[in-house]
Amino acid sequence: MDSFTVTLCSDEEPYVRFTCDAIRIDGGICLVPEWTYSPDGVDRSPVRLIRLLDMPLERAEGLGGGYVLRTPLPRSVLAGQIPAALDGKVEAVYIPLKVRAPGRE
Repeated sequence: MDSFTVTLCSDEEPYVRFTCDAIRIDGGICLVPEWTYSPDGVDRSPVRLIRLLDMPLERAEGLGGGYVLRTPLPRSVLAGQIPAALDGKVEAVYIPLKVRAPGRE
């Protein structure tokens, strides 16, 4: 499972770009908008994953191997609230994962 960032924007502010952590699971890309950390800070777990099922991603040249999401997303999606218009394009996933925190590998 590799981790990287995805640059995206919200549909509320389409000209303001921000980055979100992401991981690749089973060949698909999942946004990780929030992490929880173990008490010792060694491990972290995603609070939720936002699996991108049918969204246009492009490799981001010069951004450390990340991607750019070309379609704006409502910020509510990052909170796990998927509007009906995005059914089949993204889904909120809650699975237990434990990943080493950056710098602790």
